[in-house]
Amino acid sequence: MAYNSYLIDDRERFDMARLRLVIETQCRENYGAHDWDGQGECPQRWKNKGGNTYVLDFDHSQDDAKDLVEALRPLIEDSNESYQEFILDWSIVDRDETPWESWESPYFITRNFYGNFVAERELPLREGSKESFVMMPKGDRSEYHVSHKEVA
Repeated sequence: MAYNSYLIDDRERFDMARLRLVIETQCRENYGAHDWDGQGECPQRWKNKGGNTYVLDFDHSQDDAKDLVEALRPLIEDSNESYQEFILDWSIVDRDETPWESWESPYFITRNFYGNFVAERELPLREGSKESFVMMPKGDRSEYHVSHKEVA
């Protein structure tokens, strides 16, 4: 009996190690930059434009959530004269939880063979279509790809 109990406890520990990091961002657009000629100081008329949700499933016995957030921060955050995206908050939830609204299209992050973070999401308003890319510093994207669901 003790042997079976040990296996169950070990399995529960394994399941507990499987968590989900959820990062929420805020995007802002500077409407003053649209008419700016690049001379002098850029007019400041910032408007909040929603944000994004980034999701990374991880094993906390191998990775620390704070370290993952700090590794992702330079790949997510960007700030220039006309646009900003910054991390508002992050949380750790059970891997089965989906703490975003049903209408949202979160970016699901994985790591590729080379250790780069890759983001993928369903495209809003295009059922079955997905976009994916390697995350680069300041929100840039490499190896961008869009796939569409074939319609018969």
